[in-house]
Amino acid sequence: MHNSRRAFLQSAGAIGIASMAGCSSIVDGGGSGDSITIGSKQFAEQEILGHMAIAALRENTDLTVNDETGLGGTSQCFNALKNDEIDCYWTYTGTLWHQILGKSNVIPDGEQIYSESKSAAEEEWGLTLTEPTGADASWTIVARPDWASEHGIETISDFASYVNDGNTDMTFVSYTEYAEREDGLPALIDDYGIEQSAWDEVKLRKVGYGGLNYQILNDGQAVATSGWQTQPQIYKYDLRILDDDKGHFSKYWIVPMIQQAAVEENPVVKETLDEVAPSVTTEKMQQMALEASEEDRDPASIARDHLSSEGLI
Repeated sequence: MHNSRRAFLQSAGAIGIASMAGCSSIVDGGGSGDSITIGSKQFAEQEILGHMAIAALRENTDLTVNDETGLGGTSQCFNALKNDEIDCYWTYTGTLWHQILGKSNVIPDGEQIYSESKSAAEEEWGLTLTEPTGADASWTIVARPDWASEHGIETISDFASYVNDGNTDMTFVSYTEYAEREDGLPALIDDYGIEQSAWDEVKLRKVGYGGLNYQILNDGQAVATSGWQTQPQIYKYDLRILDDDKGHFSKYWIVPMIQQAAVEENPVVKETLDEVAPSVTTEKMQQMALEASEEDRDPASIARDHLSSEGLI
């Protein structure tokens, strides 16, 4: 444990609480007063992030930190946060904007979607965001690097031009849900001006979630796939993320979302997470998720190793 870091955070928290003397700021959530409850969704990336928050808070504060990682999906975690069953979990700016706030407009600028999502969550539910991570889990198109280099494809526009030029003797892999959603693959094809007659000549292979799409790419059975940028197989197979040069996808920055009441009661919580979040980059998230999925490592151990390597515990 870094005692100087802990002392600083605790003193800062004490000053913040003292400055609110006479104000009512009782946390009604999973944590109250001297405790806080951290939740997460139920997959490796999320559980690692949840344990990162737990370990950092346990090591750097005197709070009792309750572990509610692996709660379920977006709706379960958000409802638990909104209903005071947990105090914090890590979300994605795109998920917050589109799925939780119900906004339909795409915001490809990371700072803008972070700022607007944060303001809306504060106003509507009394929830706030800490500093964002350096990890971008945005949807994207991922290509085999050998194929992309051979044909000079670095952006999704390059891919669209390649198809429109009649190069359709290839296989594209997509998650079934993404291929069939109106705002999924059909919208991407439309926004990037891929001619439907040309696209119809491309062999589209639909698969479920779980990484099979990347295995198909690595085996040379397809040239590109849909996915999101923090998926560990991108790092494992050294695949190429094509640049979304037309801003088709909203940014999905990873960021802790926390009850404002918990921050008011214990400012040290946000101060701690503000230091932790920027240490997580897209590539580091890929690597950590790979350790969990391929090496069957415990998410809590992976989280502690990351924090230790960054000097955060």
